[in-house]
Amino acid sequence: MKFDTHLCLVSNQATPNLIPVMDANTAPRRVVLALSADMKQRGAWLSAVMRRHGITVEVLEIPDAYDFNSCWEVFSDWLTTQDKDVALNATGGTKIMAIAAQDVFREAKKAVFYVNIENDSLLRLDRGEKPVILPTKIKLREYLESHGYEVEGGVKKPDISAEQRDFVTKLGYESERLGHALGKLNWLAQQAKGSLKSPVLDESALDSQTFNELLGRFSEAGCLSVKDKRLVFPNESARQFVNGGWLEFLVYQALSSLSSEFNFSDYAIGLKVRAPNKTTSNELDGAFLYRNTLHIIECKTANLVQSSTDNNQSKGTDALYKLDGLRNMGGLRTKAALIDYRGSLNDADKGRAAQMRLTVISGSQLRNLAGCLKGWLK
Repeated sequence: MKFDTHLCLVSNQATPNLIPVMDANTAPRRVVLALSADMKQRGAWLSAVMRRHGITVEVLEIPDAYDFNSCWEVFSDWLTTQDKDVALNATGGTKIMAIAAQDVFREAKKAVFYVNIENDSLLRLDRGEKPVILPTKIKLREYLESHGYEVEGGVKKPDISAEQRDFVTKLGYESERLGHALGKLNWLAQQAKGSLKSPVLDESALDSQTFNELLGRFSEAGCLSVKDKRLVFPNESARQFVNGGWLEFLVYQALSSLSSEFNFSDYAIGLKVRAPNKTTSNELDGAFLYRNTLHIIECKTANLVQSSTDNNQSKGTDALYKLDGLRNMGGLRTKAALIDYRGSLNDADKGRAAQMRLTVISGSQLRNLAGCLKGWLK
């Protein structure tokens, strides 16, 4: 099913308008975005992604998206100027816009379709045909940019060696035993940012058998050395790995193992994303697209029951509010999960996570991280 022009109704959800445009079997030559004044910015984001893929994009302004007669007249006047090969994507817009546009197109015996993003299908509303499955999947960069977010530095897909896989798997399996010592090690790595040298190790750390065991493991992996009672990192990449990046690797392994079964359209770790205001930046520890819905993962190796240095809240509360804020970048359907390595989230924060509809995976659950993520998706 291919048409020269798609008339798309712009709303907060960019995905239904984007999927048919990105698929070779349904991609039009031209897209006309019908939008009200409050949707102009979203229309601009959507246009940028479409134009990068060679689609001509035009705008049809809707004076009042909640006035049926006004919408009907705009769509009717526009349609009389078009050639035969035009179709309406009735998935977005306000309900009034959608009803008015469908009424005009049906009266003119023009094609009308609806995109079901739950199963990637396109349904013709003007004919009694079976839904058409759209095989093309949106990638993370395109998805985020269509919502106004810029991906800085590209989408990361690390090449993880067999040794690294074994290394991070063991750390995940021993979260309860290693949690406290690893939290200390991560903090020291954080303090080494820029200089690649940590503060002097205190006596309690040096006397800890578990902490020294961890130093030995990371040292054997080539991530650090100890000189003059300080941790020294060979490069910034190694410091980041010790400073919790290893947990992102564990997440990436789990996502890789689930990708084929769940048909992820894209997945990555360490995504640096700049907000529409062009000044606020955040990093997504893990992100993937499943059923054209953005899923975000935040990784924490700190003791989340401790008080935050910025306010009187716990670090766990801070982490949950941050994750809830990140969820806004992908629209209303976005889902998010917190991975609490130490299993330290207190009962109040667990309740808060449930109220926010945030999934929490913690402590011993990391022994089967892929299984926990599978349970989240199902």
